[in-house]
Amino acid sequence: MEKRDVAVAVILTIVTCGIYGIYWSYKIAEGFDVTPTESRVTTTPGTTILLWIVTCGIYGYYCYYKWGCASVEISARYGRRSEDKGILYLVLAIFGLTIINNALIQSDFNTWTNYPPNYYYQQQNYWQPPPPPGTWR
Repeated sequence: MEKRDVAVAVILTIVTCGIYGIYWSYKIAEGFDVTPTESRVTTTPGTTILLWIVTCGIYGYYCYYKWGCASVEISARYGRRSEDKGILYLVLAIFGLTIINNALIQSDFNTWTNYPPNYYYQQQNYWQPPPPPGTWR
């Protein structure tokens, strides 16, 4: 997951007539690919973009739905609550608002990269059980 300025990415997408948006979607697919989840798109980022183009965007609907579902699991790893955004991303994609989807996903990426996994739990000083017998020194 890479941190990006959302406003700059949106402006670049508009200025380049969507070409940067394709690259941005590739980087988002790459971010989800390196963060394994149970609810994920199983294709590589390059294949994801290729299928997206070949199916005239229909595969993108599936990707956005799966990415919205995966964001709940990733948020939980970082100690944050999140609702399932799969339906929201799907509806936005159907109405052609993928730039908003990318901005929302990138905002989540930026939040996740601010903290290491389990940061919240490390800060709470939860009691840790002792090591199993035989491993004491």
